[in-house]
Amino acid sequence: MLDQAKVTAVVNEFFNSLKSDEDKMLDTGLTHNATVEILHQAVSQLCQEYPERFEQYIDFFEFACMYLRNESDELPEVVKNGR
Repeated sequence: MLDQAKVTAVVNEFFNSLKSDEDKMLDTGLTHNATVEILHQAVSQLCQEYPERFEQYIDFFEFACMYLRNESDELPEVVKNGR
């Protein structure tokens, strides 16, 4: 089981890095930063409710990074929720 404080720190760092100083209005009617914050809150809640799914995504991103860096020829498959 992952340390929830570390999960929170990683998720916060990622979403905060996506925010923009410009904070332009998007076609959705929300600003860029408001959209990022909504996604941030949703992901944070899902990480707390389904920590085992978050661990699966960590594995996916680890191997996907290897694929992107040409360290592997195989793009990993994301384990589908409930499938």
